[in-house]
Amino acid sequence: MAVYDSHLELPGVIDAFYGSVVKLIRPAGFTWESRRVSIRPATEYERNQLKALAKHHRLQLIRDESE
Repeated sequence: MAVYDSHLELPGVIDAFYGSVVKLIRPAGFTWESRRVSIRPATEYERNQLKALAKHHRLQLIRDESE
């Protein structure tokens, strides 16, 4: 589920729950933990940001492999 972490001001995807802590991940693999009270569902704009980051990351991997 795509969410927005208001503490770090970053959108991410929920990877795991640990009680009141949520582990989040970004498309390039950056992970962090946040309190549940600091996250909310991502807006359409924030979900689109995550999709664009994922596409950019995939294209970067393809370019790196072809070099």
